[in-house]
Amino acid sequence: MKSAAASSDLASLPALKVLLRARAEGRMPHAVLLTGPNPELLQQVADRLASIHLEVVDPIAHADCRVLRPSKKSRRINVENTLEVVTDLRLTSVSARRVVIVHEPDRFESVAANAFLKTLEEPPAGTLIILQTTNYYRVLPTILSRCLRFHVGGATPELTDAAWADWLREFDKLMGRLAGTGMTTGRSTEVVIPLYALCARFEVLLELFVEEALKAAPPPPPTDQDEDDAEIAYEESIRRGIRTRMLAALEERLRLVGRAHPSCGLQVAEAVDLLEQARIRLELNYQIISALEGFFLRTLRVFAARPLNPTS
Repeated sequence: MKSAAASSDLASLPALKVLLRARAEGRMPHAVLLTGPNPELLQQVADRLASIHLEVVDPIAHADCRVLRPSKKSRRINVENTLEVVTDLRLTSVSARRVVIVHEPDRFESVAANAFLKTLEEPPAGTLIILQTTNYYRVLPTILSRCLRFHVGGATPELTDAAWADWLREFDKLMGRLAGTGMTTGRSTEVVIPLYALCARFEVLLELFVEEALKAAPPPPPTDQDEDDAEIAYEESIRRGIRTRMLAALEERLRLVGRAHPSCGLQVAEAVDLLEQARIRLELNYQIISALEGFFLRTLRVFAARPLNPTS
């Protein structure tokens, strides 16, 4: 598996330029929300801002840097960890500045978000709160209203593994059968058997990519959370990122089917919507096999029910 490299020159990013100029002019906001499709790039920008604010090379190791991230397999930011960070901010600091880095604020439990709102709106003097997420539209409005949002460029890292490329080719064949000639009862096995095979292979490939990513990734940054909980959440965060890339590739392939078979435009649009529903279910910790089976079977019904056009 190979992911797209993050920008080697962060200073050239427009969002960072604007923030650094605002800091130099004394207009730096106390809470910034970094959004974009590339989680690695978001992490780098957050670390750079924290480094500049604290005036240290390694901000994560600094005593006045707090990290708040989803915990356990549910990957929610819970109220216990949130209150611990909020309380720590009120204690005596080593320096005149403090930083709080919030990973994936879209994963706040509602109670935890409410506990964080006052601090987010009026943090202690010298505090910079940096929130970063690839899921901007799932962040609570109460959080959004208290931050200045900065979009960080960069494309979603693609997967270039040979096994994944082979999986996509099989997916293309399946969709080609559905869109090109339709499906009769007698030929249903030509679709159903490959469908279930794709589901099983998707899960296997996902876990393989996660294992490879964990080997290549640096150890999870220190937090105030329980070490086991932090490691589980870190692994789930990597899994979520890779799964997002895989589903993005599926959506792109579906759109290509729509271009190749204009008569199936409505069916492709509905399939894209079904894929989004599957993604939402996975965010709610549905089993990967169940979510994918649901997507494929419902997509199969959509295409099977369309009127066949002999001239398509």
